[in-house]
Amino acid sequence: MQRYERGAGPQHQYHPGGRMPPQYRSHQYVVDDWRGHRLSAPPRGYHWVQTGADYVLVAIATGIILQLILSN
Repeated sequence: MQRYERGAGPQHQYHPGGRMPPQYRSHQYVVDDWRGHRLSAPPRGYHWVQTGADYVLVAIATGIILQLILSN
């Protein structure tokens, strides 16, 4: 698994293996147009969530974080 210098989100608090809070799993944060955001297709059972300028690949059922795409 890739190591990240910092976490995702405005306070950099989200890391792979952690869990996204339920409010970030609501439709307003889910990225349906992942191609338009230049993200890879999410695997079955996952979706991309935007938190601040970062993107987090999250398991739909559990909220467990698989991957981060961090802005500069």
